[in-house]
Amino acid sequence: MNINYLISASIQEIGKSITGNEITFSSLISNINSNLSIEDNSLNIFSLDGLLKSFISVGLVNLLFTYSLRYVLIQVLILFSPFAFLSLINSTTSWIFRSWSRCLFSILVLQAFFPLIIMVIFSIDNSNKILIVSGIYLLTKINSYVREMFGGLSVEISSNLNYMASLFKK
Repeated sequence: MNINYLISASIQEIGKSITGNEITFSSLISNINSNLSIEDNSLNIFSLDGLLKSFISVGLVNLLFTYSLRYVLIQVLILFSPFAFLSLINSTTSWIFRSWSRCLFSILVLQAFFPLIIMVIFSIDNSNKILIVSGIYLLTKINSYVREMFGGLSVEISSNLNYMASLFKK
């Protein structure tokens, strides 16, 4: 756990020295709000500018819920770690440890990828709204890429909601 924190902190320090901005989610939100503010009091949702701003807002809310769920999952996996290590005693239950370690590893790798993507978003031209939207889209989709690469749990809100909706359909 400490190694992952050190990797994330070093990526954040490198990003801060390169971009001049703190590499955090809150600084990303404040940077987007300062660069993509609405010039007047009206927002035309059917214009390209309105569509991009609404997509950014929905994407940021999705990221906020995803970060919250990921934080809770890390705490739950750490809480269950003694039981996962105890499952190594018997060869028939060793699959519990393997799945636990795969889930924890994928969530921790995901935590290391987020500062890299935020650093790329800060290093691009902040006035280009299309690049900011694609950076937020990449932040929302990186979970599925890491899950396909390493396995583990999904902390993607939209896929979990679609799965829950499919359970209630007949």
